Amino acid sequence: MSSNGAAAIVVGVDGSSSSLDAAGWAARAAELRGAALKLVSAYQVKALYTSFVTLPAHIGSQERAAADKILAGASLVARRSVLAPDGLSISVDALVGPTIQAMIDQSSDASMIVVGTRGNGEYFAEVLGSVSTAISAQAHCPVAIVPRSVAIESGRSTVVVGVDASTGNQRSIQLAFEEASLQGTGLVAVHVSSETSTGRSVLAECLAGWGEKYPQVAVTRTVLHGNVVENIVELSQRARAVVIGSGGRRSGISDRLLGSTVRSLAHRVDCPLIIARG
Repeated sequence: MSSNGAAAIVVGVDGSSSSLDAAGWAARAAELRGAALKLVSAYQVKALYTSFVTLPAHIGSQERAAADKILAGASLVARRSVLAPDGLSISVDALVGPTIQAMIDQSSDASMIVVGTRGNGEYFAEVLGSVSTAISAQAHCPVAIVPRSVAIESGRSTVVVGVDASTGNQRSIQLAFEEASLQGTGLVAVHVSSETSTGRSVLAECLAGWGEKYPQVAVTRTVLHGNVVENIVELSQRARAVVIGSGGRRSGISDRLLGSTVRSLAHRVDCPLIIARG
């Protein structure tokens, strides 16, 4: 934990360029929030020894050495990605076991889990593409999926949040306002509906009170028609981040954001995708 008590941001790394990009973004996110950064690399021991209560020290040493090297490289990337490298608290952890379960376990004490869109598949049990989808559905805290070569561009002046008609989207709205406030950008709240008047009512109801809590954030309310994924992908081209919910009880955006839809967004949005969990 950081000096101000904020829970750490945890990022999974496997040495791939995608995971290093995620580490850089996570470092900037931690710096903005005054939080610590924790780098995690999960690996599996190829040799199976069922007769030992604990594995002998030499078993898995190559895999552990590879994970330690990955973590050292990611630490350098993280330091180089922030404005005040000496002020960022970074810890590392090489964990034995399946990646998905390791990251879900880490999410219990994290403020955010960060992963890339693809991995190298060598030391992680699964490539990050499948990992990101599974974690986004099971983590105990928000999950950020970071595209390759992500950059903080001055020309990108918004955070986008998908709003539906469920009561569960208040968490994603809160995260979106927080992100826009931290980034110093405006917020675009979008609802996809076949009826414009209904969409406006949904936005008015769901956003009520948030403007007073974040008066520095300029909010644009937008009702769009058609395919949810296509609309969000288009908006992401001008956004620093897109925030979505993890599931809703009524029809709307969040009902469709699990499984294949999250996978589609994760591989197509042109900025970090933050899924509201926890």
